[in-house]
Amino acid sequence: MGRRQNSGEKMSLDSLMDTLTNVLGILVIILIFSLLDAGDAVKRIRGFVDDVSPEQLAALLRDAEEIHKLVEEHRKRLNESETETYQQQMSLVRQKEMLEQLKADVAKLAAAKVNVEELKKEVEQRRIQVETTEKQIAAKEDLIASLKARLAEIPASGPDMDAKVVNLPDPREAPKGAKPLVFLCRFGRVVPVNAEELQRKAQQVIQEAERILYRKDLNRVDCERMAQLFEKRFVGDRYCRVKIVVGGDARPHLKLELRPDAGDRTETIGKGTSQFNRWIRGIDPRQYYLEFRVFSDSFATYLEARNAAARQGLLAGWIAYPAEADYVIGIGAEFRTTCVGKEPPPPPRPSPPPAGPPRPPPPADVVD
Repeated sequence: MGRRQNSGEKMSLDSLMDTLTNVLGILVIILIFSLLDAGDAVKRIRGFVDDVSPEQLAALLRDAEEIHKLVEEHRKRLNESETETYQQQMSLVRQKEMLEQLKADVAKLAAAKVNVEELKKEVEQRRIQVETTEKQIAAKEDLIASLKARLAEIPASGPDMDAKVVNLPDPREAPKGAKPLVFLCRFGRVVPVNAEELQRKAQQVIQEAERILYRKDLNRVDCERMAQLFEKRFVGDRYCRVKIVVGGDARPHLKLELRPDAGDRTETIGKGTSQFNRWIRGIDPRQYYLEFRVFSDSFATYLEARNAAARQGLLAGWIAYPAEADYVIGIGAEFRTTCVGKEPPPPPRPSPPPAGPPRPPPPADVVD
């Protein structure tokens, strides 16, 4: 059986159709009015365009170009203004930095408390010193000019016959196998020193007094008694006397003291008949060379003796001593006994072994 349509549903469809018809009619009406308005607008625009002449259009174009130029000019000015503003800002920053630096400098000056009056006095003193120095320089220049003028008037002369000739030193080894002959230059005299003979005499005196000098319980020697013994007894030769002094090694040594009027004087050394020339005459330069011990008060004596030795063809060397120094030699015979009450210095630390093979010792430059 077929389904019976409901009367309510039929009425709803009819109402919907009526509503759609009404809406469609309204839309058609709106479209018609819109078309009419658009046509009027087109007519108005076309009429306006038809009313503009070519001259007016050209004028409008020129005005537009001028407006464009003005806009570009204003834009350029705006950019320049921005650049100038940035530069002014940077200059302001630098000025602020300079201001801060000036403030710091002012603070330093204030802390320093500079005394202007003292500075003025110092400047005045310096000015006076400069003026004085300039005057002294001018006076010296005048003196030099005067001396040069006087020197130009003096006739040239030959070499000074009394001039002392001094050879330049040429340090080198002594001849192989040659032995030194020692001379002291002191108190304006040159004196031969026979160290071996002086040591032999000193050893003889010490050996004779061994019973009172040697302390077996301490294995030491009484150096005070030894010094007193050498003060009482003369030990020496015709040129020197020896006395006992204690060295830094706590052992006794011999101090040489020249006897009065011993040796040859500076004034007579250069003579052919002088004592010094008699001492060195006949010395074989292949077996001996001279070794001068020169004290600072007798350098001229050394020069005279050195020139005399050179005339004899003898090589020589020299060692300098202060005027107040003592000339000290060992007792000899390997005298190793230390003095009572004296302690030798501690032995030095051994040096580290060399990295490579040991180098040979340099030659002893004993002559020059």
